[in-house]
Amino acid sequence: APNSMFDIQLMGNNSEHFTISPTSGQGKVDIRVRVALPLDFERISHYEFSLFANETASDHVGFARVKINLINENDNRPVFSRSLYNVSLFEDASVGLSVVGIVATDNDTGSYGNVNYFFSDESDR
Repeated sequence: APNSMFDIQLMGNNSEHFTISPTSGQGKVDIRVRVALPLDFERISHYEFSLFANETASDHVGFARVKINLINENDNRPVFSRSLYNVSLFEDASVGLSVVGIVATDNDTGSYGNVNYFFSDESDR
């Protein structure tokens, strides 16, 4: 039947990260896909799911695939393995002696995850 009512469903892996509106319609319908849960490139960088439109008065079904690729952002800050590195050192320590090993990690992917170290005269920030 022309302009039959139909229900719209979102299905697929990780589709719970998104919602659709409206979920039913008649004739031509502008369907919006919206973010429902926080997205994180480091956990899931690509989403693929399907939209199904089922006519309520018949068994006619239409579908469309949706593919979403996230763009990575520098959204994680470096974290040191300890908050304080306290070292006692004899004053006659040899030049070149390794004093302390300091480790920081960054959960971002790619170049955003690179950690650079530098000395600063500033007090704690």
